[in-house]
Amino acid sequence: MDKIIICIFRFFCIFALIALPVFAGGSKKKEETTALKKQIYGLHKVDDETTSIPYLERYLELSQNELYFKLLYAKALLYRNDMVVPKPEEPAEDRINKAKIIQKNYNLASKIFQENVLHLEKVRPRDPNLGRWYYLWAFSEWFSDNKEKSIKLFLKAVKLDYRLTEAYYNVASLYESLGQWKDASLYWRKYEKAEKELEEED
Repeated sequence: MDKIIICIFRFFCIFALIALPVFAGGSKKKEETTALKKQIYGLHKVDDETTSIPYLERYLELSQNELYFKLLYAKALLYRNDMVVPKPEEPAEDRINKAKIIQKNYNLASKIFQENVLHLEKVRPRDPNLGRWYYLWAFSEWFSDNKEKSIKLFLKAVKLDYRLTEAYYNVASLYESLGQWKDASLYWRKYEKAEKELEEED
C-alpha cells in the first residue's frame, strides 16, 4: 500500500513539474493578448491605425484565428500613412522601389480582406458591419489597381448597407477613370438620388 501511495505521489510531482510551465505560459500569453487588445482598441478609437500595425501583427502571431483582428489588420494596412510616396524629381529606381512597397502593402490588404470578409459573410451573414467591410475591401482593390473588381465590391457594399451611398460616388469615379462615360453618368445619378433619399430619411 505504501509503495502505491509513493508511486502516486511521484506521479503527481512529475505532472506538476510538467504542467506548471504550460499553465504559466498560457497565463503569460493571455496577459499579453489582453494588453495588446487594449492597445489596439485604443489606437483605432483615435484613428491611429498606422501605429497599431505592429501590435496587430504580434496579436495575430499569438491568436492566428481571430477573424475580427485580421480585418482590423487589413484596415490598418489600407489606412497606413507611414509609406514614402515617390517624387517626380527622384531617380527612377528609387521611385520604382517605393511604388513596389506601396503596391505590396495594398495587395496584402486586399488578400486579407478577401479571405476574411468572405469568411465573415459565411459564418455571420447578418453581421451589421458586413457592408462596411466590403466597402473597405473595395478600396484596397482600387488602390491595387483592380478597378473592375473594386466596382463589384462597392456595389455589393451598398447592397448590404444602403447608407453607404458614397459607394455609388466611387463607382462613378472608377467608370470615369476607365473611360466608360455612360456608366459613370448612371452612377452619378444613383449617388445623387441615394443621397437625397438618405437626407429625407434623416
